[in-house]
Amino acid sequence: MKRVLILILALSTVAVARDKKPKVHPGPYVFTSKSSAQTLKAVIVQENLREGYTLDTDNQLQFRFSKPAQMPPIDAIFMASSVCKGMTTKKVWFYALAEVNGTTKVTVQPVWEYPDDYCQIQTQAFVWGQTEEIAAFQAMLDKAPTSTAQAPTATPAPTPVAYQPTAQPAKQSTAQPDPPDQSAGDAARQAKQHAACLELAKDNPAIICK
Repeated sequence: MKRVLILILALSTVAVARDKKPKVHPGPYVFTSKSSAQTLKAVIVQENLREGYTLDTDNQLQFRFSKPAQMPPIDAIFMASSVCKGMTTKKVWFYALAEVNGTTKVTVQPVWEYPDDYCQIQTQAFVWGQTEEIAAFQAMLDKAPTSTAQAPTATPAPTPVAYQPTAQPAKQSTAQPDPPDQSAGDAARQAKQHAACLELAKDNPAIICK
């Protein structure tokens, strides 16, 4: 009788301790970050590939990774035996990113993907039970580089230049210069000719200068 009481007390203590643990749900799990959606996607893809996952689908900001894994015994009761050829149980992670007002929301949904008794693929969400892993995932998002938008460089205003009227070419006068005095020119020419004639007439009396 004493042993039974001790066993009941022990089970009660375990149940109370279990109830005090924070309850976790099977997802989806939501995280936030100040990094851009494209930056976070690159970080998440790199981390999953490092852990041996395969990128199955990639639709912009919605993508999924998977890799073969063994379901825990408590979940394996839903899984069919290995009679389904070519079909394996997989651990799958779905990611959806949405960027709004400088903050990116990252939604993560982990599921088991397995064949049922009719060799049809079924999915079952599972609990991301490791709080350390959840905290590490958020820390990874927090450490992702954030793009610092640079302020656009102001275009220097043009230096004001005083208006300078375009120099107009000087107009050429159409007035023709007054013709030289023809009579004065003729008189001078005649005077020169007469002087030359007189010079020649000194040695030649036959020359008569008019």
